[in-house]
Amino acid sequence: MQIVVDLSRLRHNIRIIRSRLSGGFCAVIKANAYGHGTAVAPYVEPVVDCFMVATYHEAEEALLSGVNKPILVMGGELPTVKPDSRIIPAVSTARDAEAMIRAGINFSVAVDTGMNRLGATAAELKEIAAVCDSYGAVPWSVYSHVYNGMSSAGEQAQKLSDLTYDIPIFKARRHIYCSCALDLPQNERFDMTRCGIAMYGFAQGLETALKARAKIVRIARVSHGSHVGYGDFILERDATVATVRMGYADGLRRTEMPLYLKVRGVKCPVLGMPCMDLTMIDISGVPARVGEFAYMIADKADVEYLAKAYNTIVYEVLTGLNGRAERIYM
Repeated sequence: MQIVVDLSRLRHNIRIIRSRLSGGFCAVIKANAYGHGTAVAPYVEPVVDCFMVATYHEAEEALLSGVNKPILVMGGELPTVKPDSRIIPAVSTARDAEAMIRAGINFSVAVDTGMNRLGATAAELKEIAAVCDSYGAVPWSVYSHVYNGMSSAGEQAQKLSDLTYDIPIFKARRHIYCSCALDLPQNERFDMTRCGIAMYGFAQGLETALKARAKIVRIARVSHGSHVGYGDFILERDATVATVRMGYADGLRRTEMPLYLKVRGVKCPVLGMPCMDLTMIDISGVPARVGEFAYMIADKADVEYLAKAYNTIVYEVLTGLNGRAERIYM
């Protein structure tokens, strides 16, 4: 399977988003850049201020791709050896903050504003502030994470503001808002916005940058009453069946809802269930040829349909493309 990424669209999306922002822009490239591939990072670096990942492995991949701007590691992982100075871990306790300071490692402070996943409590923040004061250290940033879109964002933002109000060193480069809050007034955004899903085109007025496709490797005329694929699926009518080099190992999951792949812009129904590596589709009436592409994702609507079929969210569909796909950047 191939993942084709339009880098000009990606950069265009970022420019549009930045036009709505008054502060900094942090590009979220965790989970292989939401399926787009960490290799997009150096191409978007000129239009972003920093990057965010979940693990040190992801940060190292970003460095290997050629980026030079700061990379925030926000998954609760601390380094065992001193990392590259561009990698910035996050701490939630005074002990971890002191360890980073003593090791000469710049760091962010994570704040728990209600998600109860990661982050310091009010008491822990005071302890972290005391440690920072004793060493004359200032965190690179202070942040929290929105857990329920705009319905919780306002309350959480106010809590972050309250928790950091009396601690001057925690007022520099605060960030909590993500893609869900792009329509907020600019003066309510703190100092930086972290942007993931919208950057990749999943927000109003933006364009998706990714397509997922695979080649047709066989076309055959199959009579009604014949089995197709595993299990007991039987054709109810004669059909032209195309076999596509794509299966559930590539992110095209088995589901009870009908699936399709697009060939020449036509939605061609999946016959039976996808196999691990191959999928059969009905291309009756479509003048397709062996060697041309069938698209699992051609546009935003395809991703949204897959999310509905899988009973999940767009994020999971995109990050489910992190397997063996060849990535092509245009």
